[in-house]
Formats: sequence, C-alpha cells, structure tokens
Amino acid sequence: MKILTSERSGVCRLGISLYPEFASQEDNFAYLRRAAEHGFDVLFLALLGAKGTYEEVVERYLPYTRLAHELGFEIFCDVNPMVLKRLGVGISMFQGGIDLAFFKELGIDAMRLDLGMSDLEEAALAKNADGIKICINGAAVTDHVGALLSCGAPREALVGCHNYYPHRYTGVSLDYFMRGTEHWAKRGMRLQAFVSSNAPEAFGPWPVTEGLPTLEMHRDLPTEVQLKHFVMMGCVGDVLIGNCFATDDELAAMERANSDRVRFTTRLVDGLPQDMARRLGMNLSVRGDCTSGYMIRTLESRMDPAPVEPFNTVDIERGDVIIDNRLYGQYAGEVQIALAPMKNSGKTNVVGHIDDCEHVLLDYLAAGTRFAFDIVG
Repeated sequence: MKILTSERSGVCRLGISLYPEFASQEDNFAYLRRAAEHGFDVLFLALLGAKGTYEEVVERYLPYTRLAHELGFEIFCDVNPMVLKRLGVGISMFQGGIDLAFFKELGIDAMRLDLGMSDLEEAALAKNADGIKICINGAAVTDHVGALLSCGAPREALVGCHNYYPHRYTGVSLDYFMRGTEHWAKRGMRLQAFVSSNAPEAFGPWPVTEGLPTLEMHRDLPTEVQLKHFVMMGCVGDVLIGNCFATDDELAAMERANSDRVRFTTRLVDGLPQDMARRLGMNLSVRGDCTSGYMIRTLESRMDPAPVEPFNTVDIERGDVIIDNRLYGQYAGEVQIALAPMKNSGKTNVVGHIDDCEHVLLDYLAAGTRFAFDIVG
C-alpha cells in the first residue's frame, strides 16, 4: 500500500537536514533554497547541538524557520532532556507540566522526541493546544504507536521517524526496518526514513561522517536509488537526506526518482539496432500474471508490430533487459527484465543491463507497476 502524502508532485515528500551549529547561515540558506527548487518541502532542523540561552537559541534559529516556511517547508526539530532543561522548557506532565511555547515561538511544526517518555506523557504531549505534531520512534518492534493511540493521542498529531546511523555497519537491517514499519503501515499513518548523500564533504551532527542512512544496505548506494527503494516498498511517506550538503545533482536525481513510474538506470549493449532501442522507450508496465520468478514481463511491448530479428542471444543474467525475437512466435517483441540467470535458446535478445546497484529494486516490481529505462553511456 502506497502512502501518498506529498502536496507536490511525486509519491513521497522529500526532505533535507540542517545542522546550524556546523555550517554558516549563508550556506544553510543556499541549501534550503536549492532543495525547495527541486520540490523538497520537509526540513529536519537539529536542535540537539544548540548552544546558548533560550533567547539566544530563538534569535539564532528563527531566521531558519522563517525562511523555511517562506519556501513551503514543514519543520521538524529534535530535542532531548538535556537541551530542554538547559533552555528551561518543561514537557513532562509529571514534572512541571507541558509547555510548548518555545517551539511555537521558534516556528517549529513538529517535535521529534529523543527522550524516552512514558506512553501517557507522549499521548498528552500529542494533544497540546499549540497544534505541534509529535514525532516518535518509528522503528520500535513493539506497537508503540498503538499504545499512544490507546492513550488518546490524535492520529493526525503523530508522525513516526526511523533513526539514522553515522557509523558504518550500525544501520538497521531491512527485516528490522519492516518489523517496526508495519505498525505504521497497517494504519496508513505517516512515517519518515533517512537516505544518505554521497557528497565527499557531507556531514552530520557528529564527528563520524560515514553517511547517515536508516538502512545499512543503503549506505553506499546513489541517493536516488535509496529513494527508489523506499518508494517501491510503499510504506514511507517522507524521505529525508540525513547528512548535508547533498549536491545539486543528487537533489535533481531524487526529484526525478520520486515517481510512481520506476526508472531503471540501464546500459545498452553495443550495436543495438534502433528498432529495439525504440521499443524500450514505450510506456511499459508489469503484467498482472507475472509470477514465474524468472522474469518481469510487460503488457504493451508486443503491440508494436515491427519484426524483431535475432541479436546478441547470449545466456541471460539477473538484471538483463531482454526482448524475445521472431523465433519465439507470438512472444516476439515482448520486453522483459531477467530476475534470475537463464539459458538462452537463441529466441531472446539481450539488449541491455540494469545497473547492479538497482537490482534490489527488481523484487518490488508488482503487477501493474509502471517503469521506464533511463539509458546511460
């Protein structure tokens, strides 16, 4: 089930992160503007490293929230007990009462809890009179969000968020991610996850800078491939870049990838005849009865009556783009994607290969999925 949350075009809402304590206001503002130009509209603003008094923090961070709102961003910030205590902010119903005036004054739309409060406290916090959303851990394998709803928390006030991991090999596994995610997905509730920029100078809030993905399997993948994976899983509404600054190419690639038409980066074989290359440019979708486990078949490709002669009939590997030739009779012209190695009888042309880093996406090509080939090289 896909959770369509974006008010702009695309399947997911796209977001960036800012760490004002580690970069100049000029650089942060420029990044905000570049991201907005590419359709990003969620901002994760780190307050954990905020230095100074209540007044000093508001004065320094307010320009960020004002500009972000002008550009159409929804703003999330992270907090923990140490920062709140230093700023004199009380959010515990058991210890001084709930007071969110600081966040309202600062222009924050949602508060991400790095706290460990009780279910009753978090539910009470979600009912705050200032309309500030509460962002809680989206990775809990226990039904934490169900417990908050049982305590009276309004659904519309709750957002789930998976964590990000700067240390290589500490990101969560796909299995663990799905176990936490299912509590949100089955209710159709908003959930966030992080992808990582591969820019050499990209940084986060800590000295360790080995990327900031949620899933460990994403750590070294191109940013747009990480996004495509979340889009195809269909259970994450917001995808945020954890580290900054992502490059303009990465922002543009994510904007392009944020679509229900999956785009596979594909290299064609040398000497491919033009008529076969043209067939790959058709509006393709997965057949409804595509269940063999060996290939993805398409509905539209056989509608082109042009003959397909035998060409490059080598054995087939996972990720190969293939077209049945005239020797396959009524199947001639059918465009397919190989899911597993196959012997070639000479009736199938191997015409290209999907980039190896995108092979993880092939397992999510369900019946009816629209896709296209982005030809490179």
